[in-house]
Amino acid sequence: MKYIPLLCISLLHLLVPMGHYAKAADAPTSPQVIPLEDFARQPKLRAVTFSPDGRLFAALQEVAGRMNLSVGDLKARKLTRITSFTTLDVRNYRWISSTRLILTLYDAKKGLAEQRGGGLYALNWDGSEPKEISPTAANCEARNQICRQTEFLQRIKGSDDEILATANERDMETEDVYRLNTRTGRKTLLTSDNPGKVREWYLDKDGIPRAALSTVGKKLSETFWYRDSATAPWRKISDVDGIVAKRIRPAAFDADGTLFVYSNLESDKFQLYTLDAATNKLGELVAANPLVDIDTESAQPIVQLSSKKLVGFRVNADKPAWLWLDEGYARMQASVDASLPKGNQNDLTSLDDGRVLINSWSDRDPGSYYLYDPKEKLLQELLRPIDWIKPEHMSSMQVVRYKARDGLEIPGYLTLPQGKPAMKLPLIAWIHGGPWARDSWRFDPDVQFFASRGYAVFQPNFRGSTGFGVKHLQSSFKQYGQSMQDDITDGIRYLIAQGLVDPARVCIGGGSYGGYATLQALVKEPDLFRCGIDEAGVADLIWAQELGYTDFNRADPDAAEAWYKTTMGDPKADRALLEQYSPRLHPEKIKAPLLIVHGAGDRRVPIQHAEGMRDALKSAGKEFEWLVYPEEGHGFMKPENRIDRYRKIEAFLNKNL
Repeated sequence: MKYIPLLCISLLHLLVPMGHYAKAADAPTSPQVIPLEDFARQPKLRAVTFSPDGRLFAALQEVAGRMNLSVGDLKARKLTRITSFTTLDVRNYRWISSTRLILTLYDAKKGLAEQRGGGLYALNWDGSEPKEISPTAANCEARNQICRQTEFLQRIKGSDDEILATANERDMETEDVYRLNTRTGRKTLLTSDNPGKVREWYLDKDGIPRAALSTVGKKLSETFWYRDSATAPWRKISDVDGIVAKRIRPAAFDADGTLFVYSNLESDKFQLYTLDAATNKLGELVAANPLVDIDTESAQPIVQLSSKKLVGFRVNADKPAWLWLDEGYARMQASVDASLPKGNQNDLTSLDDGRVLINSWSDRDPGSYYLYDPKEKLLQELLRPIDWIKPEHMSSMQVVRYKARDGLEIPGYLTLPQGKPAMKLPLIAWIHGGPWARDSWRFDPDVQFFASRGYAVFQPNFRGSTGFGVKHLQSSFKQYGQSMQDDITDGIRYLIAQGLVDPARVCIGGGSYGGYATLQALVKEPDLFRCGIDEAGVADLIWAQELGYTDFNRADPDAAEAWYKTTMGDPKADRALLEQYSPRLHPEKIKAPLLIVHGAGDRRVPIQHAEGMRDALKSAGKEFEWLVYPEEGHGFMKPENRIDRYRKIEAFLNKNL
């Protein structure tokens, strides 16, 4: 059976029997010279989803440099752009019925921390009957208004124009649940008995708010509320203070009213339980993973849209793993996995008509979309948004685990370049931001770019990375530049001891916290590193807290202050410690050349950090290169800047590594 061209954007239409589509994508070929522009290009389409009835699909599409929303009809073989934004970009969207969608906006030409679009808009599948539900943050500022936010919460099956939404109209510090008409904008309050300070709501199959999480930033507190019905009083299930306190958190309601919860009361790591509503205690243990948390950050509930049945969870383990509670979905997953490229992760999303949308991807494959009909057992290949990337030319991302010097096990990933013996390779330690985040097994353009140039790439999930239990997180407190840094060094030395890495050709780089770790590595281990790439990095730990105009500090000043005091250190009581591990104050220790990359408009890590580091290096007579993008923020969003960044990094590495 042949591919049949459907649209000029390389949308493909292919029907194949299940079990007969298993082309191999895991056999490496000889190394290919891949243009660096290929790693910087935007996908042709992104975020593909189908209408609940499966008749239409929608996707984000770049038009004249801005992301807009398009809707396609497979039978008519037609794709139509239904928005025409020229100064903002569609950030995300959802089908609320088979004929109407909602969307939010942001400015993608600014950095990650500057994407303050917000707002909520609704329109029909053909672009008609548009309605602004709430304005963007930029519009609020222009109108000198206090910006109250309305956000989508859940579609209402059977309704063409109404949704359940959250909004902070009654109190800026708490969200309520409303029934919202997307044509008129009229809201009906459903949580008049709001327990207060709610930041997350959980609805049962009938759309009734029956679980909630409240927070108080100053105490870093979290309260889990539950009620038995729409008219029953709220009661506390868990009430804790502090980042690492043992707790219970809601996960999702099943169709029979059972509430699944995450908890670490009985383990270092979060596990999945049912809630015993009669006793307010944990019920049955449903699932646990010895390596990672199963919690709000690491496990995504999968609810069947038509029945509201909780069918499973997607868990972010060493590699993504499916935890299916429904045997039918487990069998379907096995069939799909056997039919699509070996080694790919296949994410399933059910439609109201029984068909399933599949996003198939891997560490080497940026992904393809398929539509599966379980009744006919047929796969329909729809779209490969990044079809210029050939999986067989990409490099595999391997899971590694090693012991830090104090015995703590550190997980991470190692990507080895194709076509080179796995020994004595030049290495780039590429450090994630946050630091309260983690690297995951996925297709990463930066990693593949480095590997395509012949470098091994190491991504350690050092202590403080999230998703690995309380001990892994808590052991990072007030350890900036100390054990958090040693975890990275210990991983590099482990790879050297394995014979994989040339000890004379090691570079380190990363963004945000990864930029800090780069600077601190050159200060603390000057003889280990040949070079460093600091992107939007923190250079001074005291500035990180005291520059009050950063987006993190402004969003919730009380929470930011409490968080920093616990995790980084008190700028008053621990000032000497913070100064000791601020790279800006110790430039004389640096030996390796450094590339500093920053966005002039960065609101997360203001450019003052880069300028302070630059001035300190100048005073100390140290070698560095300077690359600032005037119109970028915390991250590099413009295509021309992403290409230029790769060119400058490639030249820097060629010269120094």
